[in-house]
Amino acid sequence: MKEVEDGKAVPELVLEKPLDREKKAVHQLLLTALDGGNPVMSGTSKITITVLDVNDNFPVFDKNPYKVSLAENTSKDAFVIQIAATDADEGPNGELEYSFSSRTPESVLSVFEIDKLTGEIHLKGELDYERATSYKIEITAKDKGVPEMDSHCRLQIDVVDVNDNTPEIVLTSEPQAVREDAPSGTVVALISARDADSANNSKVTLRLPKGSPFTLKPSFSNNYALVTSGALDRESSSEYNIEITATDSGSPPLSSKKTIPVSITDV
Repeated sequence: MKEVEDGKAVPELVLEKPLDREKKAVHQLLLTALDGGNPVMSGTSKITITVLDVNDNFPVFDKNPYKVSLAENTSKDAFVIQIAATDADEGPNGELEYSFSSRTPESVLSVFEIDKLTGEIHLKGELDYERATSYKIEITAKDKGVPEMDSHCRLQIDVVDVNDNTPEIVLTSEPQAVREDAPSGTVVALISARDADSANNSKVTLRLPKGSPFTLKPSFSNNYALVTSGALDRESSSEYNIEITATDSGSPPLSSKKTIPVSITDV
């Protein structure tokens, strides 16, 4: 009870412990007053206490980290993933906006975009496995309370290789003229095969036309020696245009061809 100026005593309602609107937003109380007579007389009054929200809750993501895989040939504007968070507060205190972290590099901002209201992420640029095999992005969810409360989560986007690079045949030494009586195994030229893709997409097989008096002798790591494998006759052919075909192991496989001219010298 509390005494006021005219000497009357009035009841005073005080808090015994902190309120938490997220646990209980409304409290219904019944105040009873008793006099000192005989018999005792009483009166009651209902008291409704509505707890006003304070921005005291951080946004909470439904998972952390998020992970997703995208093929490198995914088209622009394609949906990638939706980030979702909740905030136990109400009104503006519980309304969220999503964004990439302020530390996000341009290499990410040029490829992905996020809808600040829905948390949906879309592809706005082109993916290239050979340029970046994965992206690690920090996402921020921020409420509209005063002061603002924010939380962060991580998103990893793995880029899946697609067989989009044609194998290449490279001459590492210029072809040499060959005597028509050169023994089998004589080195004509050195070549290498390469493919910018990864895994099976980068495994390259070389082949020569059937019946060719030349063969490919592997040395190390996609390097080969083009050598003679049979008799040469300058009178029947003074120059061979050797067509080499390179085929990768992707699905579907890609291939390329290179022609190497080899002159035969008379004996």
